[in-house]
Amino acid sequence: GGAGFIGSYVVDRLIELGHKVWVIDNLSTGRLTNVNNRARFIRLDLAERGAPKILNRLFKNADYIFHLAAIPRMQYSVENPVECHHANVSGTLNLLEACAKNKIKKLIHSSSCSVYGPQEKMPIFEDAPPSLPGTPYALQKLMQEQYINLYVNLYGLPAIMLRYFNVYGTKRQSEAGSYPNVLAAFSQQKKEHGKVFVTGDGTQRRDMVHVLDVVEANLAAMNSSFKNGETFNIGTGTTVSINKAAGFFKCPIEYIPPRAGDAKCYLANIDKTKKLLRWEPRISFAEGIKGYLSGKI
Repeated sequence: GGAGFIGSYVVDRLIELGHKVWVIDNLSTGRLTNVNNRARFIRLDLAERGAPKILNRLFKNADYIFHLAAIPRMQYSVENPVECHHANVSGTLNLLEACAKNKIKKLIHSSSCSVYGPQEKMPIFEDAPPSLPGTPYALQKLMQEQYINLYVNLYGLPAIMLRYFNVYGTKRQSEAGSYPNVLAAFSQQKKEHGKVFVTGDGTQRRDMVHVLDVVEANLAAMNSSFKNGETFNIGTGTTVSINKAAGFFKCPIEYIPPRAGDAKCYLANIDKTKKLLRWEPRISFAEGIKGYLSGKI
């Protein structure tokens, strides 16, 4: 997933720190222009029939694997559950096999707050019992975690999992791309229609975390001693309403019917992450949205 939104930023930071990085991506949602020219690029679909053999060869000298490859669009998963299952679950299983066979030092897995399903109590702690996932994507992310835990316990695979809340950023994100965020959708809608479309009544609240903070969480996970399938929330511990976010775009708002499986609120408790991973967000939403709209960060 190194040609995608979050993945490309992780790649840039790793290269900046002097690491040798290989990017594996099928470019289904990522872009070749996102790939750092100092990284080696391999175009490969993790779920295709020949992928296990290729991955096994590529991972022979790998130390750390960052798994950000996915079809992460929730609505798309509702409309195309089989395709998304193939990419998100079968592709992950192929990756885990190669990781286990080559005895990598650690897998850093990008999970999602959607694994919790609808929750009544906020903020959400990592040990919150998951309810029935609201979309195929949410279920597939939960299955990814379960498979990783299986490989940790059965095959001794070192792994850590980061549950992202709503990640946003600038130049590499689009509505069709990896981890699409409401801000990217609003930008596209304003450009194409001169207005933004808000699902439901817009009072839904989201924990919005900047991609640059997410990158640092990945590095903290890599450098930490955790490797037994531990999970950590990656958010800010604060929420923003969709109406407030829409207001920053200074254009008409059109309200449309709510989406199936859309939760009213998602708010991360990040106490565990701050204490154990020694990570916390540095970019506030006020700063982040200003940078987003100006194209600076």
